[in-house]
Amino acid sequence: MVDTKELRDDDLMRRGRTALRGGHYKLAHEFLGEYCDRRLREEAPIPGTVLADYALSVAYLGDLKEGAEVCHRALALDRRNADAYAALSRIHTLGKSRRKAVEALERGLAVSPRHKGLRALREEIGVRRSPAIPFLPRDHRWNVLLGKLFERFKPRGSRTA
Repeated sequence: MVDTKELRDDDLMRRGRTALRGGHYKLAHEFLGEYCDRRLREEAPIPGTVLADYALSVAYLGDLKEGAEVCHRALALDRRNADAYAALSRIHTLGKSRRKAVEALERGLAVSPRHKGLRALREEIGVRRSPAIPFLPRDHRWNVLLGKLFERFKPRGSRTA
C-alpha cells in the first residue's frame, strides 16, 4: 500500500480520481480524503470537482447521507459545477431515489447540456417522455395506447425509457 503522507497534493488528487473511475472506492477514499485533510489544515480551498469525487467515494463505501452532504457542499462552492450534479445524481441512484437522481441530473444538464458524464448517466437512468395527452393522467388508457403507438413508429436509434 502507498503511504499517502509521502505524495504531493496533485498526485493524491490524480490517483484518487483515477481509482474512483476504476472502481477502487476504498483507495479513492484514502487518496481524496488525505488530499481534503491537507487542504483543510492549510486552510486552502478544495476544488468542487474533487469534493464531488470524494463524496462519491464516501457513498460507494456505504455512507450515502454523508456523501450527499459533501456533494451539497461542493455545489455550495459552485452552483455551476456539472461534476457535482453528476455525483449527486449517482449518489441518489445508489440510494434508490430515482426522483432525486433525475432532479439532480436535470439541474446539471441545465448548467452544462453537453457534459459527457451527465449525458451518460441520463442514458443509464432513463427519463420518461411527457404523456401523449398532457391533461390526462399518464396511466389513462388513451395515453397508454398512444404511447405504445408512438413508440412503435419511432426510429430505432432514438428509443428512451
